[in-house]
Amino acid sequence: MARVLGEAARYVTGQSLKKYRQQFVILFLVSYCFALVLGFFFGFGFHRHPYYLSIPTFILIVGLGVIALLLVNRITNNLETKRLDFRKGATGEALVGYLLEGLPEDYMVIHGLQLKPQYGDIDHIVVGPSGVYAIDTKNWRGVVKADGKGGLLLNGKPPDKPAIRNLTRAIMNLKDEIKFHATFNPYIYALLVFPAARVEAKWGQTESVHCVRADQLYKYIVENKKGKKLPPKEMDAITQAFLALARMDKDFVSNSK
Repeated sequence: MARVLGEAARYVTGQSLKKYRQQFVILFLVSYCFALVLGFFFGFGFHRHPYYLSIPTFILIVGLGVIALLLVNRITNNLETKRLDFRKGATGEALVGYLLEGLPEDYMVIHGLQLKPQYGDIDHIVVGPSGVYAIDTKNWRGVVKADGKGGLLLNGKPPDKPAIRNLTRAIMNLKDEIKFHATFNPYIYALLVFPAARVEAKWGQTESVHCVRADQLYKYIVENKKGKKLPPKEMDAITQAFLALARMDKDFVSNSK
């Protein structure tokens, strides 16, 4: 078993809970405001105005209620879609985290390394004799292919976000951050892992990022013969540098397994 620090799927789970809280707050505020308006009209408006105004006022209230309901429904549906996306992402990320924890004991796995806000987080960092890996999980379903321009297609269509570009930018930021904690910058293998998709994007078609299925991950890392082997002293220095960066996040779980 690999040594493990951090908690897999922490970021996406937190985002899912955040969307749930936003749904609750929106429903509460809209209900509260509508109740105030309704109470005003019934408790004050009807009482002060002639009877013939009550029907138009009632129609106005019903109209406002319908508009409010449609607006709330649209907002909550949007938030629920995002929340479900985060939950699906958390499921895939947790699965990949479990697989990584099964790496040999001379590997270190760091889950949920937070970067600057504009770069989000990197799902998993792996440091071992075969090298250093930055791994992002995509719980997509269907067929993943290269688009011929360095990006990806999911079932023949571009995904909502450019996964290759985003991971590349995140790793560039990671290298900038890690140089303040390490005496040298190691080469970082960039991996996109797909637990639930068929991957047909070959190496070289997606710039410096390699796309693999979840069941290929162990073999890809442990049997990697592309670069030089890292000696234990370098592995320890790199690991400590990553940990120094990870512990800048106050929510990082540092208990080792």
